[in-house]
Amino acid sequence: MADMAQTEGRQVQEAADLDAEGIDRNLPRGLATGLLIASALYAVFHLTVLNFWSIDEWVYRVIHVNMGAVLAFVGIRAWRGERGWVALPDLLLIAGAVWCSVYVAANLDMLIMRTGVMTTPLDFLCGVVGTIVVLEFARRVAGPVLPIIALVFVAYVFVGQWLPGILRHSGFETDNFFSFLYSQDAIFGMTVAASSRYIILFVAFAVFLEASGAGEYFMRLAMMLFGAARGGPGKVSVFSGLLFGTVSGSAVANVVASGTFTIPMMRRVGYPRENAGGIEAASSSGGQLAPPVMGAGAFIMAEITGIPYSEIVVAAILPCLLFYTAIYLTVDLEARRLGLHGIPRSELPKPRELAGDVFLLLPLAVLLYLLLSGYSIIAAGTWGLAATLLVLLCRELGFRSRVLALPLCLFVALPLTGMQVNFAGAIATAASAGLMLVLALVRGQATRLPGVLATMSRTTFTGLAETARKSLQLISVMACAGIVVGVLGLTGLGGRFSSVLLSAAGESQALAFILAMLISIVLGMGMPTTAAYAIAAAVVAPALQQMGVSALAAHLFVFYCAVISAITPPVAIAAFAGAAIAGGKPWPTSIKAMRYGIAAFVLPFMFYTSPEILLQGDWTETAHVFVTALVAIYLIAVAGEGQLFGRANPAERIVAAVAALLLLWSSLATDIAGLALAAILLGWAWHRSGRATAPLAGDRNHP
Repeated sequence: MADMAQTEGRQVQEAADLDAEGIDRNLPRGLATGLLIASALYAVFHLTVLNFWSIDEWVYRVIHVNMGAVLAFVGIRAWRGERGWVALPDLLLIAGAVWCSVYVAANLDMLIMRTGVMTTPLDFLCGVVGTIVVLEFARRVAGPVLPIIALVFVAYVFVGQWLPGILRHSGFETDNFFSFLYSQDAIFGMTVAASSRYIILFVAFAVFLEASGAGEYFMRLAMMLFGAARGGPGKVSVFSGLLFGTVSGSAVANVVASGTFTIPMMRRVGYPRENAGGIEAASSSGGQLAPPVMGAGAFIMAEITGIPYSEIVVAAILPCLLFYTAIYLTVDLEARRLGLHGIPRSELPKPRELAGDVFLLLPLAVLLYLLLSGYSIIAAGTWGLAATLLVLLCRELGFRSRVLALPLCLFVALPLTGMQVNFAGAIATAASAGLMLVLALVRGQATRLPGVLATMSRTTFTGLAETARKSLQLISVMACAGIVVGVLGLTGLGGRFSSVLLSAAGESQALAFILAMLISIVLGMGMPTTAAYAIAAAVVAPALQQMGVSALAAHLFVFYCAVISAITPPVAIAAFAGAAIAGGKPWPTSIKAMRYGIAAFVLPFMFYTSPEILLQGDWTETAHVFVTALVAIYLIAVAGEGQLFGRANPAERIVAAVAALLLLWSSLATDIAGLALAAILLGWAWHRSGRATAPLAGDRNHP
């Protein structure tokens, strides 16, 4: 038993290492405590600036990146085999990060006028040192892939004047280039703007939501709904991936969070190792497609495109439903093929128990209500975060979750009176906390209150420190992606790349989209979704928009590609994490993950051929497109798993795939043809299954 536990622990650690969030140093107690305090203060600084303290945007972004880098240089090893504490190179990098921050803050007015145009020697030095800090920050925390790509783009600035064809540019002065790079036009541009406003806030929300018990509730809810079904643990994995994934920007983190529970369950009922790891990888990666947070993707997309957040979230609803329906159907048909059963109902949570704990979802309810009511993303995230503290207090005091009905009513009702949302949120939080403390006194818990408040303080402190630690990867990659985006804008390569993509595709829009998908997936391999999306948005999305695709459809297309790059070989990091937990082989697991997530490779093409799926247009057309797409994804599952009223033969699977493609193309002619093929296939399969099970005439007289 102990050996099994050690093996499982090692597998989980191997999976977590694939997230490339760096390896923490074993620091002396005093330095480790100081790092925790600095990390918590870093998170508090962001929450304060976002809600109460107004400072210059450029200075804020510089502090956001450089102080995050300082935390990484102290707390994270420079390389895997490193021994010892903070070394001289780390101290130099820390000094460089601090100096750059002070220099920008002290010379802000002059820098705004002369950046990239009239560069002084100190401006140049700040640009070089700051760029080195960003590159090493990203390498240490997120791995070498993105820094290498960024260095290639930096090298292109210096050699591009000697390159042929579309790669040629007129050249740039070295000092002006690095001054430009370390400005709001590049490193501190739109990518860092998004991370500085949203990343800390929603990582904090995810950390405290998990601490409040919502993650456990998600898993229990999934178990109650799907655990007893055919192949139940696989379906639990699908549903829990949907719930866990929306608030996290890391596919691997999602796999580790839910896979440590779901994968052993799948193995227990008979799923092969690669299948179990593949199901978890596909469902956990797809969680970032789920509104309202979309792994922070919705906020970053709104920042980059200028499209209202609410429009992005609404547009993402139906594609997300189709994606998870496709995985569910595939898992169901596979369970039928493998003859897998569910978990006995006696081992599952009871509906009455879950109903009693439903108010544990108070933070999500507050977040959704404020977001959909039109309040700012920052206000919604802040008061959703405050609601997690109320849930924690409720649990520490030993109350049933129904006590949380009061804060829910206050968070909903007070803004309706016309009260400013931050004032309303503060009153709702303070009044609810005060009432719970009064109830504790009434129940004779006065002697427990000091211990409860001390526990709350420790939980809040550690949660803030953990927020900073979990944010470093996203902050570093967004800053490093700013280098790529800045070079594309400075050299005009982004526009020329769009022309190349269009000319390569010729008159074929389908080919253009296939090429765009391939390029986006390749750019995203080995990187977090947010960074993959930021780069693809700068490189690929403009080309699609030149073809007449709307900005919303183009950016959702590349966002889907960024998400599925986590399960696409050869660098399918989410699938490799699933394989590590399941003890399976990485490549077969990634192939299985692609099979389960095949809808994500097909659905994005509908954003152009059928924009109604994004709720763009008449509702009757949207309903028509959605229903035909549902039929299509069922046929895709049939083609993939070979199950249709029994085992389907190769010819039936080919017909199912053709019918699915016709329905997804979404024109009247292709819909009619696809539905006709589907009807013929279903009729034939029903007839065939009836013949296979009918008794022979000669057997009717025998028992």
